[in-house]
Amino acid sequence: MGRIKHEKTRKIIRDGIIITILFTLFCIALLILAKKYLPAGLLSNIDLSGFLDYGYLGLFVITFFGGTFFPAGSPAVVAAAGVIGMNKTTVALVAAAGYTVGTMVNYAFAYWLGIHYVQKKIGKEVYEEIVGWWNEWGTVLLITFALIPVLPFNYLALLCGLFRYNIVYFILINFGSNLLNSYLFVYLGGFAANWIGLF
Repeated sequence: MGRIKHEKTRKIIRDGIIITILFTLFCIALLILAKKYLPAGLLSNIDLSGFLDYGYLGLFVITFFGGTFFPAGSPAVVAAAGVIGMNKTTVALVAAAGYTVGTMVNYAFAYWLGIHYVQKKIGKEVYEEIVGWWNEWGTVLLITFALIPVLPFNYLALLCGLFRYNIVYFILINFGSNLLNSYLFVYLGGFAANWIGLF
């Protein structure tokens, strides 16, 4: 992507990385404490059927907002779905659909409202920097931002809408990367639950 020129862009990426690292360390600490202090088989004695029936709608709503500009801790929610034993394939599909529809909102707003909306939303300096990256890397940049959760993909979704990027390619790249990331998070949640002996 080249050198990051503007401080605001650097701050957005740096903050994303720092928050991800801190959140990961926090989760690891919680897992270690849970393994040490929670009774084995804790969830096996709790009736989760009602939550599991309606949890997918909630998961879709949370990931939908995660795809816009309201992250809402959505990766943690996807992992939590794995912790409580929701079907991993269904969780990954629902979460990927939620994220994809959410980013489509950003795409549509930029498509219809134009450059002034985008610059107001992300700031002129960040806009100019990401446009420079886009002009140099194009679809490779889109795939990179889509696959790496700490990068602000919602910003790139705005540019895709603004520049009328092929909607079919955008949806395929978006959904595919979200499906991959959602599988990763839900399996990590399931692995964590087994490791600390919740089932």
